[in-house]
Amino acid sequence: MILDKSNKKWKEIVMGKTPLPTDNLGLQMFLKRTTSRINAATPPGEVEKAVLEIHSFFVKYERILQKEIAVIAH
Repeated sequence: MILDKSNKKWKEIVMGKTPLPTDNLGLQMFLKRTTSRINAATPPGEVEKAVLEIHSFFVKYERILQKEIAVIAH
Protein backbone atom coordinates (compact mmCIF):
# COMPACT_ATOMS: atom_id res chain seq x y z
CA MET A 1 0.00 0.00 0.00
CA ILE A 2 1.30 3.42 -0.96
CA LEU A 3 1.76 5.88 1.88
CA ASP A 4 -0.41 8.99 1.82
CA LYS A 5 1.17 11.92 -0.02
CA SER A 6 1.22 13.90 3.24
CA ASN A 7 3.64 11.38 4.81
CA LYS A 8 7.02 13.01 5.55
CA LYS A 9 8.91 10.15 3.85
CA TRP A 10 7.94 11.49 0.42
CA LYS A 11 9.48 14.87 1.24
CA GLU A 12 12.64 13.19 2.55
CA ILE A 13 12.97 11.24 -0.71
CA VAL A 14 12.39 14.36 -2.84
CA MET A 15 14.92 16.36 -0.80
CA GLY A 16 17.48 13.58 -1.19
CA LYS A 17 17.67 12.97 2.58
CA THR A 18 16.42 9.39 2.27
CA PRO A 19 17.94 7.34 -0.54
CA LEU A 20 15.61 4.94 -2.31
CA PRO A 21 17.49 1.99 -3.80
CA THR A 22 15.85 0.69 -6.96
CA ASP A 23 16.61 -1.39 -10.03
CA ASN A 24 13.82 0.31 -11.98
CA LEU A 25 15.46 2.55 -14.59
CA GLY A 26 12.38 4.74 -15.00
CA LEU A 27 12.24 5.43 -11.28
CA GLN A 28 16.00 6.06 -11.14
CA MET A 29 15.68 8.70 -13.86
CA PHE A 30 12.60 10.24 -12.26
CA LEU A 31 14.29 10.46 -8.84
CA LYS A 32 17.48 11.94 -10.29
CA ARG A 33 15.56 14.60 -12.21
CA THR A 34 13.38 15.46 -9.23
CA THR A 35 16.06 15.51 -6.52
CA SER A 36 18.51 17.48 -8.68
CA ARG A 37 16.11 20.43 -8.97
CA ILE A 38 15.21 20.48 -5.26
CA ASN A 39 17.59 21.85 -2.61
CA ALA A 40 17.42 23.56 0.77
CA ALA A 41 16.70 26.95 -0.83
CA THR A 42 13.80 25.65 -2.92
CA PRO A 43 10.48 27.32 -2.05
CA PRO A 44 8.06 25.07 -0.12
CA GLY A 45 5.55 25.19 -2.97
CA GLU A 46 8.06 23.62 -5.35
CA VAL A 47 8.90 20.90 -2.82
CA GLU A 48 5.21 20.09 -2.40
CA LYS A 49 4.79 19.99 -6.18
CA ALA A 50 7.68 17.51 -6.40
CA VAL A 51 6.10 15.40 -3.64
CA LEU A 52 2.84 15.29 -5.60
CA GLU A 53 4.75 14.28 -8.75
CA ILE A 54 6.61 11.42 -7.09
CA HIS A 55 3.48 10.22 -5.28
CA SER A 56 1.56 10.25 -8.57
CA PHE A 57 4.39 8.31 -10.22
CA PHE A 58 4.11 5.61 -7.56
CA VAL A 59 0.32 5.50 -7.87
CA LYS A 60 0.56 5.13 -11.64
CA TYR A 61 3.22 2.40 -11.51
CA GLU A 62 2.21 0.76 -8.23
CA ARG A 63 2.11 -2.70 -9.76
CA ILE A 64 5.77 -2.66 -10.83
CA LEU A 65 7.13 -0.71 -7.85
CA GLN A 66 6.05 -3.09 -5.08
CA LYS A 67 9.62 -3.58 -3.80
CA GLU A 68 10.21 0.17 -3.55
CA ILE A 69 6.82 0.74 -1.92
CA ALA A 70 7.73 -1.82 0.75
CA VAL A 71 11.04 -0.01 1.39
CA ILE A 72 9.28 3.34 1.78
CA ALA A 73 6.63 1.87 4.10
CA HIS A 74 9.24 0.65 6.60
